[in-house]
Amino acid sequence: MKEFPGDGSALRPVKRWHFIWRTVMGIEHAGHQWDIDVDFFDWDEKVYLYQDGLQVRVRRGTSAFDLPDSSFLEVAWSTYGLRRAHLVTADGSQHQLTPARGTAEHWRAELAQNHPQLSWWMGIASWGVLAIALALEVPQALATIAEFTQWYEFTSFITLPTWLNSLITVAGVLAGLERALRLRYHWLLD
Repeated sequence: MKEFPGDGSALRPVKRWHFIWRTVMGIEHAGHQWDIDVDFFDWDEKVYLYQDGLQVRVRRGTSAFDLPDSSFLEVAWSTYGLRRAHLVTADGSQHQLTPARGTAEHWRAELAQNHPQLSWWMGIASWGVLAIALALEVPQALATIAEFTQWYEFTSFITLPTWLNSLITVAGVLAGLERALRLRYHWLLD
């Protein structure tokens, strides 16, 4: 993806309601504070890079920002948020960026730190919901596509009422969000 110069603007603080559509994550490295700012409703998927609180560069989509010491900041999008936000140093070591206060990711990290058992169970539940949703929804989706396109014949062995399919879809979205808040990603589940 193409990189654009930043406009030098200051990093806006995260307000109480921003957690719905925005995240800010950062890390101190080589004597500087590096932050990324992402608006999840930006259709261009712009990632803004800030050095010591001032915008220095902008990229679109999955991004890797080169830093002066041959390290780079790697940011990857997922369907529900970010799946990766790491500093990769010149020696290959990786460090996850820390979510800023006020972001949903920060809330989830605090929950994990303050209530590890609850966090663990939430992680297991989100994985389970996504696995069950995948197993139940894929055969039904294949049957719907077959019926609509007439390209092939397929009858789903699973037929659920609309209300249950809707409930599974909502639970799947919530489980995907929970995984995104922890920067967890699996190509099949997420």
